[in-house]
Amino acid sequence: MRIFIGYKAWKAEEYLLNRMTFNDLVRAYVTYPAIQVYAALILVSIPAAAFLASSLWRFAAALAVGMLLFPIAWYLVHRFILHGSWMYKTPWLAGLWKRVHYDHHRYPNDLSVLFGGLHTTLPTILLAAGPLGFLVDSWGGALAAVAGTVIMTCFTEFMHSGEHLAFEPRSKFWQVMKKRHLAHHFHNENGNYGIAEFFWDGVFGTLYREQTDMPRSATARNLGYTSEMAAKYPWVKELTDAEPEAMRTMRSKA
Repeated sequence: MRIFIGYKAWKAEEYLLNRMTFNDLVRAYVTYPAIQVYAALILVSIPAAAFLASSLWRFAAALAVGMLLFPIAWYLVHRFILHGSWMYKTPWLAGLWKRVHYDHHRYPNDLSVLFGGLHTTLPTILLAAGPLGFLVDSWGGALAAVAGTVIMTCFTEFMHSGEHLAFEPRSKFWQVMKKRHLAHHFHNENGNYGIAEFFWDGVFGTLYREQTDMPRSATARNLGYTSEMAAKYPWVKELTDAEPEAMRTMRSKA
């Protein structure tokens, strides 16, 4: 798979996080189309929001609302939607669930299924952050809140990819985040739903700091989509079986 953006090409098959250096990750991050769209959106919406704002304080408040919205929104989506079974049981949602989360748990080192797609992230951000920001300061507040959520999206996407990268972060904070997130992938998926913070896991009782705090799960890599489930709800399996041989070969190296 090759994605062209400007004069650069983003080749997903070259980006296996277990084979990349930190510098490789930075290059992949800044050339990924969705990240570039997010950056453009931030550069446009921040000045526009500031221009439309009724006051500096309302602009700052709306921006903060957008930034604070991201962690709780991600927690709820991650726990109750992406880790639910209802999407793969629905024919017209099965492909979306496969791309957004199932493939990421199957191939956690594949950067091409780690970053979110614009078709899913942007509508969610606009629908969630826009109305809240509007309540703070009309259209200027809506733009500021959207910008705040997009800023947190960019930060979290980079933290997330770094948590799967084969390197030891110097930052103690990043080390802790990485340990907890990898436990979610490889030990027990029914907890540690955060990525760059685990505040809401602590609030809702789904945080576990050590693997000994939770039993090992047999479904951390398949999210409960077992062969029995595939027999009843075959749509994800059909899409998986139809994947090109080149993609399977690439992912076998992950």
